Amino acid sequence: MYIVNAKAKDIYLENITPLNLKYIFEWYNDEDFKYATGIEKDITFQQLTRNFIEMQRSGEHFLLGIFISSTGEMIGFLKGQIKYCSKVSVWINTLIIDKAFQNKGYGTKAVDLLIDFVKKKSDVSRFYIAVSESNAKGYKFWKSLGFKDYANIEDCMKLEGETTNAIIMYKLV
Repeated sequence: MYIVNAKAKDIYLENITPLNLKYIFEWYNDEDFKYATGIEKDITFQQLTRNFIEMQRSGEHFLLGIFISSTGEMIGFLKGQIKYCSKVSVWINTLIIDKAFQNKGYGTKAVDLLIDFVKKKSDVSRFYIAVSESNAKGYKFWKSLGFKDYANIEDCMKLEGETTNAIIMYKLV
């Protein structure tokens, strides 16, 4: 797993441990986060554990807890991977902030912290994200962070039994 240990004044990011998986399991199976996870149906704890073990074996994947500095409480997570091609880039697959902590700037701070850390550690040139066309709130969030439209992919995401298009967005760093 790609190791991240990044701290800011009020939050920090660090790699998930098996003890943190119970929180991720709850968020993955929460209907309100279907756009963030891209998963239409519930996953089992066994499936999540298998995915976690596979990510641990990879030097490219990351699964990071987002924690409040003052309390150590986990309020969300970031999942993605580093792509080592001609230019190093990062794909952010999932960003979830617990409902009680949304709209307080924690998602923005977490993404900024990740960008700063990875940029210094791995000489990254671009960050990418895919957003469902149906997810206007998510699209607006990534735009506010300086991500720009890169491409559209038709009929690539299935949510609530319907196929939707995805917008690929990027940010140069």
